Amino acid sequence: MRGFRANYERFQAVNAEIIEISCDPVAVQRAWTASMTDEDDESDAVQFPVASDFWPHGEVSKAYDVFNEERGNSRRSVFIIDTEGMIRWSNVYTDSLPASGELLHEIEQL
Repeated sequence: MRGFRANYERFQAVNAEIIEISCDPVAVQRAWTASMTDEDDESDAVQFPVASDFWPHGEVSKAYDVFNEERGNSRRSVFIIDTEGMIRWSNVYTDSLPASGELLHEIEQL
């Protein structure tokens, strides 16, 4: 996520918005965003929206078919959705999310 945060302005420059969604409750997400922010540099804060898919648990993840029933969370995945609401590109990752440059490349190819 640090790469997405560091390149947020590049995403905005290509008219793209990043939204981080997890099945964690809001309190956990607040703690996560706080942990990602350098106390001495508020400009380092997470600039994009962070959304909770906690209740009803996993409803958004289930709609996108990335909810892991066994673990109760969503699989690491990325969706590029156009302004009409159509999924133009998606991928599910087994380890970690891709580098922000990879996603910027995919966006530019659309």
